[in-house]
Amino acid sequence: MAAHHSYKASVKKLPKSLVEIESEIPADEFAAHVRDAVEEAVREFETKGFRKGAAPEKLVKERIGMDAILEDAARSAIAHAYGHIIETEKIDAIGRPEVTITKIAEGNPLGFKFISAIVPEIKDFDYKEIAKKENKKASSAGEAGKIEVTDKEFAETLEIILKNYAQAMKLDKPPQLSDELVKKFGEFSSVEDFKKKLREQALAEKEQKEREKSRLALIDALTAGVSIEIPEILIAGELERMISEMKGDVSRMGISWTDYLKHLKKTEEEMKKDWNEAAKKRATLDLAIEYIAKTEKISADPKKVSDEVEHTKEHHKDIDIERARSYFEHVFQNQAVFEFLEGQK
Repeated sequence: MAAHHSYKASVKKLPKSLVEIESEIPADEFAAHVRDAVEEAVREFETKGFRKGAAPEKLVKERIGMDAILEDAARSAIAHAYGHIIETEKIDAIGRPEVTITKIAEGNPLGFKFISAIVPEIKDFDYKEIAKKENKKASSAGEAGKIEVTDKEFAETLEIILKNYAQAMKLDKPPQLSDELVKKFGEFSSVEDFKKKLREQALAEKEQKEREKSRLALIDALTAGVSIEIPEILIAGELERMISEMKGDVSRMGISWTDYLKHLKKTEEEMKKDWNEAAKKRATLDLAIEYIAKTEKISADPKKVSDEVEHTKEHHKDIDIERARSYFEHVFQNQAVFEFLEGQK
């Protein structure tokens, strides 16, 4: 592969935190990508009379079509050039760029342009003061209504457990608690031990819900308190992630995406329209957290990230290590930012 990394680029700023960059890849460098694309096509090609990867190059080109091979080469070449261009031009790009090929032909330079979102400028964002106010509200609410599990709530939880057990065991009615029975529920030595641990678990769940409620209030306050113009590309990317997450949830329920949409009587585009504000809020929050992390020099704990990647590798052997590492760095950095904000008094 050619190691040419000097690309002439024309940069034009657009409204809504976007830039348009036009550039081209020299003919010799593009030719190297074309060569790689041809070799990859030959390796993957299967047809009657030839084993996989053994068909003549001429036949592969004829069957697949040189246009398709050139497009593959263009994608690879542009992806390779993109990082070098934004680094050289000092462009703080975010999200996935929209790429348009402007000139493509074998033996010639590859012309292209892309529109990329850039990190919007954030001004007058007093996140510490916002966090202090929200923490004070949460503290006052906690003092006003001490979190506890009432006898009524505990009795209802216990009733549900016994009813579920009866249903699972096909019993006519829920059984009475006994030392022998609770041992079937887990590592409990007696009825009293079971009740004590059940109450502790119920209390922990209530406390967790209160923490989540306080964090959601903090999120609302942060997104309302930051004045920022969100690029449409970011909102579109967030919508795609939301749809992808929903598709995963629906698939795990054993329902096809098409049937799910029919049940809702909506198209995917209508769902995106409904979720537009939520996607904008998610994008706003991501930018706000990134700004706080950069300002306060907050980063993910490297050990936590490595441990989580290793743990994930044990269960998913074909995992993309770099993508997993990037994902956990993002998760743990966000977590660290919220811990910092929740510590503001």
